[in-house]
Amino acid sequence: MNSSDLFYVRNLQTKFYFKKNEIVRSLFFLENYLFSLPKLTEEILVVKLRIKWIHEQIKINNFNNELTSNFVVFKDSVLKEKVLKFIEYFSQILDETNLVNIFNIFKKLNTEFNSIITKSESNFLSSVYFQFFQYLYKENFKNRKELQNLFLNTQLKINDNFEYVFAKLFFKFFIKKNKKLSRTIYLFYLLVCFFKKDEIKSC
Repeated sequence: MNSSDLFYVRNLQTKFYFKKNEIVRSLFFLENYLFSLPKLTEEILVVKLRIKWIHEQIKINNFNNELTSNFVVFKDSVLKEKVLKFIEYFSQILDETNLVNIFNIFKKLNTEFNSIITKSESNFLSSVYFQFFQYLYKENFKNRKELQNLFLNTQLKINDNFEYVFAKLFFKFFIKKNKKLSRTIYLFYLLVCFFKKDEIKSC
């Protein structure tokens, strides 16, 4: 896989934290693939079939094609079980329309996701808020007012700077101004976060 196969924030995290961690790199690739599926087609049945196919290929250790070759590190029985649960949780999201219910599924998905990272001997933990917002951003979620109201008084628990900056800009630009985030804007605020941490709170 190359950097274009990852969500931009995950790409940066990989370069800074996980250059040699094939488990996390493959996990990030799988996350990006799944989160990108819904917007690739309007046919939800097609999406479900793709997810079921990926699930089955990993389950039977079939890593012989261009896509599944990225998941060969999941051959380990413990890792495989966790990855399959991660995929199953994601498939549940596709049947939900209620934002609160979707977020509750994301909590389970995030727990499984982080347990895989822990299994790779890393102490990094990805925030459920970041994953949730990343998914909605890639989906180009339309009901932005509902989302803003849901998290209006929520203290976002995000420890990683890459994820924290994205979450703040997600609300500042995508939700409040209905604008996509450019990489230039993201990198600017990321630098502010690293060098002037107090100022990022005003995003």
